[in-house]
Amino acid sequence: MIESIRIVGVASYGQEVQALDGLTKFNFIYGANGCGKTTISRVIDNPTRYPSCHVGWKSGVPLQAMVYNRDFVARNFGPSAELKGIFTLGEKNVENVAKIAALKQESGSCSGRISSLRETLEGLDGLGGKRKELADLEAWFQETCWAQKKAR
Repeated sequence: MIESIRIVGVASYGQEVQALDGLTKFNFIYGANGCGKTTISRVIDNPTRYPSCHVGWKSGVPLQAMVYNRDFVARNFGPSAELKGIFTLGEKNVENVAKIAALKQESGSCSGRISSLRETLEGLDGLGGKRKELADLEAWFQETCWAQKKAR
């Protein structure tokens, strides 16, 4: 159980130590926007990230803190861009959805590139392009060779 929290020099907290003492099993922290509620939750969630702060545990034995704040929500709940009202649950799933979206975008650009190359290869109507140029050059080459052979 957390018995005290000391915060100094983080976010909206100045260089003077701010202390929350006498904490019990259940504590409610509320206040106006920007007063430091999220900062307190971040210090509890990851105290090593805030070396100037201290979380005091009962008997000096830290427990696993489970913090539900905006960072948790951002990591674990992701809205679906395609379906309104649908969201993913879990940090890994949010990451996977982001990867899928990036791959879909990459796939779309690859499809566009393939279409462009196909148009170059086959022409707009499928009867021209580089393949038609190659066929015309092969026919010209063959005719030129036969013409030279006949001329001898």
